[in-house]
Amino acid sequence: MLDIKFIRENTEAVKKSAIGKGFDIDFLDELLRLDKERRVLLGEIESLNADRKKNTDKEKGKEIKELLNKKEEKFKSTSERYNDLMLRVPNLSASDVKVGSPEENEVVKTVGKIPKFDFTPKDHVEIGQLTDILDIERGTKVAQSGFYYIKNDGVLLEQSLINFAIKKLLSKGFSIWITPNVAKEKNIVGCGYQARSEKERQIYHIEGEDLDLIGTAEITLVGLHTDEVIDGEKLPIKYAGLSSCYRTEAGSYGKDVRGILRVHEFRKVEMVVFCKPEDDLKIHNELLEIEEELWKELGISYQVIKMASGDLGSAASRKYDIEAWMPSQNKYREVTSTSSTTDFQTRRLNIKTKINGQNIFPHTLNGTVFALGRAMIAIMENYQNEGGSFKVPEVLKNFIGKDKIDIK
Repeated sequence: MLDIKFIRENTEAVKKSAIGKGFDIDFLDELLRLDKERRVLLGEIESLNADRKKNTDKEKGKEIKELLNKKEEKFKSTSERYNDLMLRVPNLSASDVKVGSPEENEVVKTVGKIPKFDFTPKDHVEIGQLTDILDIERGTKVAQSGFYYIKNDGVLLEQSLINFAIKKLLSKGFSIWITPNVAKEKNIVGCGYQARSEKERQIYHIEGEDLDLIGTAEITLVGLHTDEVIDGEKLPIKYAGLSSCYRTEAGSYGKDVRGILRVHEFRKVEMVVFCKPEDDLKIHNELLEIEEELWKELGISYQVIKMASGDLGSAASRKYDIEAWMPSQNKYREVTSTSSTTDFQTRRLNIKTKINGQNIFPHTLNGTVFALGRAMIAIMENYQNEGGSFKVPEVLKNFIGKDKIDIK
């Protein structure tokens, strides 16, 4: 969340940024009114407590206590509404972010050569069936549409991507974790996944529990330090988490329904970094560089997209996507992203760091290493042979133990 003092002193800037992100901010005047009301009530409560301690008259003391109870009850109800509205204020876009709709996202660069085939390229669904590594039909039968099986050499391919990613991340100083696939609502909301509507929230709730299925290990990695004070000498702290991820994909009917590009369950390797505020931009560039290194080493053409304000979401201040070339669609599609969330998440989760004897809120950044299903799609389609088999990228051969995934 934002600092209320900042909101008071920069109300118009907060409104302008929220509107640029596409958020309804009509409640901001009410928030400021509640903020003022809270401060007045707090002053009155403190004054009444002081009077109560000094007063020795029994009747007068009873009168003060009754008034104090009323003020405290009013303060509680005001604070509940105030806190609810505070959680609805989105983070500010960084000063270098273009104000605009998602259609105005900027292509920063394009890297690598698009493959040329002397045959009509197949899509990953057909390749997956021919090589017997995907079973989407039975995934639908056993679960529902949006769930699928990976099998045989497909399992080896996914595991090779995990091992490739972990080796890279260890060399970059990351601590590797396998995280829970569920988190308390406090951590979901704390990371900024309180969307503009339930439809956009994209999270499965576990009935009867204060638990949701996570959509990214960002939630479980940032949540590691909830209500803690981190030693500033240890920053930056770099985590990488492997988890299953779950998204309802509400409102996505008709979009990418074929195959495993847009699904309800997938596995992902995610980076999260806690850093000093002054290191935010440097760390963000480092995360993007790691993502680019991986796609360069896989030998797949990609482009880097800098997101306009309307495509940032609630928590992100700045965000880059990497889109890999998908031959069957004849276009680039998103495979990773990396975002700076400044101190937005740490304020919400009460995560502080001590630097020069002073407690401040550190910045958090996140970045996808691999959304494994999408990485597999890119490999299958870009490395395909005419019959439906596909070559294994050079960097994965030692992990997978094969040069090629053959048709069955």
